[in-house]
Amino acid sequence: MRAALEWSWRGKGWTSPRPSVGAVLVRDGVILGGGHTQPGDGQPHAEVMALRQAREKGLDLVGATAYVTLEPCSHWGTTPPCCDALIEAGVKRVVIGVLDPNPLVSGRGVERMEAADIEVVQGVLEAECYRAQDDFLHYIVEGTPFVTLKAGISLDGKIALPSGQSKWITNSTSRDRAHLLRHHADAILVGIDTVLADDPSLSVRRETRSKQPARVVLDSQGRLPLDAKIWDEAPQLIVATCGAGQRKIDALR
Repeated sequence: MRAALEWSWRGKGWTSPRPSVGAVLVRDGVILGGGHTQPGDGQPHAEVMALRQAREKGLDLVGATAYVTLEPCSHWGTTPPCCDALIEAGVKRVVIGVLDPNPLVSGRGVERMEAADIEVVQGVLEAECYRAQDDFLHYIVEGTPFVTLKAGISLDGKIALPSGQSKWITNSTSRDRAHLLRHHADAILVGIDTVLADDPSLSVRRETRSKQPARVVLDSQGRLPLDAKIWDEAPQLIVATCGAGQRKIDALR
């Protein structure tokens, strides 16, 4: 399951609004294939990618065990059911990290596989699998966005000097982590005072290929400068305002 989790984390940030599921196929302690959910509607899920990788090697999958971080889907959406793909491949055992709370699945994948005489084991490394897919699972259960709060705070609980001047108080390791969190997110939200004080770009800056999330600015009076760095590299910029004049709104658009 840890190998499946590695695949899940590789896909995190690319697959939204779908979960970043990871899967591996194993027989006699040897990994036959692995993969994660691919970006975009209609693209293969993790189980199909693992099956495809194993078949490209010419490996026989009959009797193999599949480790999947999230319950295989059992319904037709933009792709066929993954549990059917595992059944047709001759997989005889499926180990699941987390049951899918999506009402379209929610145990139906387990039922279909068990009806096909596949042994199903649930709850393996459940907490770690939940963490890898927390954004999707939170949204399905709560119906609200998954929010991560990021703040650079000194030991005495401060985020700036007494004068209000902002200084870096984080190190390179924590900044790298912050950029990874940005890559995982669909959008980054800040208030207008942060933009005016720091002029941040809010872009993802990592050595590896990354996704640039949308930027959201809470700007009640429409004070966002048209030459702010936040405009750079933004695939989408959303300005939430209630008191900006029509001229400023037109300029922002």
